[in-house]
Amino acid sequence: MLKMNKYLLSVSLALISLHTLAEGYMNENMVIFSSSSDGSNNPWQANPKCTPVIQKTSTTQTWSVQYNYPDGSPLTSRFSTTAKPSMKAAECEHLVHFPDNIQSSGTFESFYPDGKLRSRIPYTDGIYNGKLTFWFASGLKEQESTLHNGVSDGEYRIWHPNGQLALSMSYKDDTQHGMKQRWYEDSQPWTYVRFENGQMQGELKQWFRNGQMERQGEYRKGQRHGTYKAWYDDGTPQAVLNYQTGKIISAQCWNEMNKPVSTKQCIDWFKDEE
Repeated sequence: MLKMNKYLLSVSLALISLHTLAEGYMNENMVIFSSSSDGSNNPWQANPKCTPVIQKTSTTQTWSVQYNYPDGSPLTSRFSTTAKPSMKAAECEHLVHFPDNIQSSGTFESFYPDGKLRSRIPYTDGIYNGKLTFWFASGLKEQESTLHNGVSDGEYRIWHPNGQLALSMSYKDDTQHGMKQRWYEDSQPWTYVRFENGQMQGELKQWFRNGQMERQGEYRKGQRHGTYKAWYDDGTPQAVLNYQTGKIISAQCWNEMNKPVSTKQCIDWFKDEE
């Protein structure tokens, strides 16, 4: 079985599929945003099952492996591994990520049922190293990132299925560092915030799909600090809060009918947010 390695750039959502990651994102308030899709263009809808072609190598306990579709066309390029896979057929969709215990140096590739390239992942001496690229079944780019000797370093980008950029962020020595921006499928902005050494720093802005401002506030070393504002999607205010190193020191909120709510209720709305 192939699976993702722990150092995949997973935007804090570890051990989920790359396809899910490309179409769904969790914002700073733990809210999931997903691209719309009717599933009609799912390349895996026929649920094909793939099997490995395994060859013994001259190296002890190392096998040369390639997964193929039922018609014999390749799901993956051939690679060497110390983890001998099962000969049992498995759904091809779940075999297109990162080989376990890959050996030597080269480029791992995987393919869609129609032969189009799904992924290209370089590795050096058994460590993923270089530019990692993934594509949608349409041929449009899905993800692009860089690993230096297995460590995330440099720009990481995800695209919507329609080709619009969905996420742009950067890593430095496996830590988020630099501007992080998201966009909706129509290219309208969703969020932006800067990271310094893995912590949010400076202004955060977040918009609803309709273009109305949703959140605006300041962060200092990963904590809210100063004035923080929130709105409903019709543009009416929801809250004006003041923070001191992550703690609410004053709060004023309104419900969706634009009626004031108690300070206690207001604080309860936001106390569990970071």
